[in-house]
Amino acid sequence: MMSSTESIEEITPTGIPAKVRNATVDEGAIALWYIGGAGYLIRAGDTTIVVDPFLGPSNPPDWMRGVPPPFAPEEIDDLGVVNAMVMTHEHLDHADPVALAAFKEHPEILLFGTGSAIEVALDAEIPEDRLHILSHGDAVTIGDLEITAVAVNDPTAKECNGYVLQHGETTLLLCGDSHYFDGFATLGEAWNFDAVAVTVGANPPGESVYMTESDAGRIARDTRTKKLILQHHDLWQALAIDPARVGIAVSWYAPDAEFEAVVFGERIDVTH
Repeated sequence: MMSSTESIEEITPTGIPAKVRNATVDEGAIALWYIGGAGYLIRAGDTTIVVDPFLGPSNPPDWMRGVPPPFAPEEIDDLGVVNAMVMTHEHLDHADPVALAAFKEHPEILLFGTGSAIEVALDAEIPEDRLHILSHGDAVTIGDLEITAVAVNDPTAKECNGYVLQHGETTLLLCGDSHYFDGFATLGEAWNFDAVAVTVGANPPGESVYMTESDAGRIARDTRTKKLILQHHDLWQALAIDPARVGIAVSWYAPDAEFEAVVFGERIDVTH
């Protein structure tokens, strides 16, 4: 067992990008590999995108990592062709300067995000012609993926996007660090979700950094998703939460929905 935060950060797993590149993904499926926080390496068809990669260190004393960076910057090459990097909002663990500096060296990779996240990318000196702001309702085709930016609710961010990813009939909603809001019912009426990925964490007394277990259950109910994916529950040591607590709440609000908590470095498949 690791006895310190330093030991967590020194032992960076190797091989996650290569594992993603070499994997077989079924036609019409969207495959996600969890890389911490709300971050994923995603493959669909011949397309690979990176969402909210967080390669940087802890920010003590409050923000101490519970999982290590998923790969070193030089391992980006092991992914093969990467079509895009997508950011849900401007926070450090979503628009990460360390990751942006690494992706800067790959001029073929386009970056998409909120205006506030793109500002972070500009500060990282990524050329403007590679940067694309997505406002709510904007859609873009990236290889085999159709990506639509939708309204979500992160009261701690300057701006935030959810992203609907579609590959054939398979439809996935990535919520970033959104809290619950009434708009999830509207999204559930507009889309036929096969999976929705949400962030839940343990809130300190007097703070609402993340939404609660019950609110995650309400999202499963309101979006009418077939599967609710729990993310971010392990990123920060002080705010980690037992996924079983969220699974219980989902069973209350959406008993027909499957529940799955991500495991660092492991794969989840979404199919219609």
